[in-house]
Amino acid sequence: MKRYLIVFTLLLLVVLGCKKDFLDSKPLDKYSDEDVWRDSTLAGLFLNNLYATLPTQFGGTMTDAYTDELYSSGNVSIYNGTFLASSVPYSISNAYDYSYTSIRRCNIYLENVDRLPASAGFKKKTADQARFIRAFQYANLINYFGAVPLITHTQNLDENLNVARNSYQEVVNFIVTEMDAINAGANLPYKYTGADVGRVTRGAALALKSRVLLYAASYNGEWQKAYDAAKAVVAIAGSAGYGLFPKYGEMFFSANENNAEVIFDHQYKQNFQGYNVHFYNLPWGLVPPGPNALNQPTQNIVNEYEMANGKMITESGSGYDETKPYVNRDPRFDASILYDGSVYTGVTLDFKPGSNFNPDYAALTTGYALRKMEDPAFNPFDMSGSYGGGQNNILIRYGEILLNLAEASFELGQTEEARTYVNQVRARVGMPPVASGAISRDKIRHERTIELAFEGTRLWDIRRWKLGPEKLGTPLNGISITQTGTGPRIYTQVKAQDRNFDPKFYLFPIYQTEIDKNPNLKPNNPGW
Repeated sequence: MKRYLIVFTLLLLVVLGCKKDFLDSKPLDKYSDEDVWRDSTLAGLFLNNLYATLPTQFGGTMTDAYTDELYSSGNVSIYNGTFLASSVPYSISNAYDYSYTSIRRCNIYLENVDRLPASAGFKKKTADQARFIRAFQYANLINYFGAVPLITHTQNLDENLNVARNSYQEVVNFIVTEMDAINAGANLPYKYTGADVGRVTRGAALALKSRVLLYAASYNGEWQKAYDAAKAVVAIAGSAGYGLFPKYGEMFFSANENNAEVIFDHQYKQNFQGYNVHFYNLPWGLVPPGPNALNQPTQNIVNEYEMANGKMITESGSGYDETKPYVNRDPRFDASILYDGSVYTGVTLDFKPGSNFNPDYAALTTGYALRKMEDPAFNPFDMSGSYGGGQNNILIRYGEILLNLAEASFELGQTEEARTYVNQVRARVGMPPVASGAISRDKIRHERTIELAFEGTRLWDIRRWKLGPEKLGTPLNGISITQTGTGPRIYTQVKAQDRNFDPKFYLFPIYQTEIDKNPNLKPNNPGW
């Protein structure tokens, strides 16, 4: 379902334009709460608007720009560790505010859905969708902040609004209980067809449970629960139609949206709602003047991509040539990163400083630009399509579930089973399999890093693996490209940004304005 992701009042204008009897009865800007819950069409629009509140990587600075994978000029205070709870970057405060705004709207829907003059089936299906979205927002909150208030009803001014924080585990338990109830209730299908494609499914509920329990297992050691949850998704893959999409990079294109790998996504409609994954991330020359290359891949992540023979670039026999550093790499490298000499929309990109695609007035700090999730079918220079190409932001996909299962299997000592799932993911792109007996925790983590690069999971992985000093406390590096005359280009790794790491960065702080409004949120997260 291509949801029209705009504010509720505009949705009313678009959809109710043909309901003449309704229009005659009351101006469109005068609908009350009672109006909404007396009309299933209005309530359905309210529900659709909940989908618009889902997190997205298409709206500016990406979550992985907090990590070693991407550099963003807007994150310097995060890299340097100089921000305070009283002055957190907007991306952090917005994560808190937007999630709770969405949660309140979900609570409103759940408290009023039974009042609708609609069938019991409609009420149950839509209520389960709202429950899922609420749970997804709570999963987002605990990733950022750990312990947060668990609010499951609509607060009003007559009650005590100073709600204390629930523990991380309590929120995890709530999410799992909700997802189990959605699955057991069987009100939602495993997959949709037609106009409803894109709505929450039972498979999405099982997949969210898998992600949440995997993350939690890194803290509480309950790997069996994480294994069982991922295994449950694999078990219904046939019914739900899940599988690995054959072409890794093209999985994210608009032409292939809602493919077999997609379990849940944030849907967009072409030319209808503004989002700027192309305008923000493509380099100068591939987009009109304005913001460009906001999220730039780092040399740190470039060095993580294996050679096509399965060896790391530093391994003996890898065949790596520092004069041709981008040749014969893991195919996911070409599908994810724009580099000097790469081809995009038929154009060979020159990233030497001062070139058309890396001019001095819009220089690439790292020497790279983002390719993953950019759709070459979309022309940013066509102003009639200035609102974006319409491709969806995939939030959970089957490849992640296989890697969840691989990690949980390994931690339970089922190493050969873990190897099987890792090799399924590698086989999709033609990478050599991990040999029998050669699987390790580091190899599983490495595969997850490459497969899910730039999709918004990296920070949560680094935190739960407790790799802050190695991955968040070392410089972000880029590439220097020099050339004398017509001689060969010389590629030299350079430092793009210093970073500092303190253990307190394993969680972001709840920002001080919220603490001041609600003293029961104290104490703030450790170190803040």
